[in-house]
Amino acid sequence: MPFGGSSARLPSLFVGGVLVSTGIGKAFDLPGFVDVVAAYELLPTWGNRGVTFTLPFVELATGLALLVGFRLRLAAASAVAIHAMLVGVVVTTLLRGVPVENCGCFGVFLARPLGIQTLVEDLVMLALSVLAWHLASNAATSLGGAEAA
Repeated sequence: MPFGGSSARLPSLFVGGVLVSTGIGKAFDLPGFVDVVAAYELLPTWGNRGVTFTLPFVELATGLALLVGFRLRLAAASAVAIHAMLVGVVVTTLLRGVPVENCGCFGVFLARPLGIQTLVEDLVMLALSVLAWHLASNAATSLGGAEAA
């Protein structure tokens, strides 16, 4: 396992655990998650379905890779991309004033309205993902590229 189990793995483990949890929450009720995605009023119907049938499984794969340390730089980069996208969606939706009753972080489960708290949470997750990527990149460099993405 990269980093020898040290505290440098904590960001990857935390982000990985959150992504697995959110991915499972979304995957358990895909028809319900379509409605959650549609509430953001950003995509056409086919786009809502595309996000619904892709995002939960990308979150699950990324989260599992982060948890087990598989291709850690690539997994952390995927987490950065996921959270950057989510921050963009939240900011866009808040600026447009679209009321969203369920942010959809956990699919239809643990429903909370979209708001500034959601944005702060997503920014924290983005920062932790960037930190995980940075630490994985440093570890790969110190190992002579053995952890190449």
